[in-house]
Amino acid sequence: MRLSFSARSRPEGHVPTPAVRNPHEITSDYLMATCRFTVSCTCGASIDTRYIDEALEWRQLHQELGPLVDQLSQSTT
Repeated sequence: MRLSFSARSRPEGHVPTPAVRNPHEITSDYLMATCRFTVSCTCGASIDTRYIDEALEWRQLHQELGPLVDQLSQSTT
């Protein structure tokens, strides 16, 4: 089922909410001196491994699960 919403259906006084900045900006690097892959996030989480598949898996999992952890911590406080 496909639903489409047009901009005309908004109430007259509606003001769109600004986009929320993603607290999980992930960066990765390869350190040739130590032959290690490093992946770190702006939330403080990081991993240092010599296996590229482990680094890629960690990156994907953190992108998907990081925001869920934030929502969980907000709901418990």
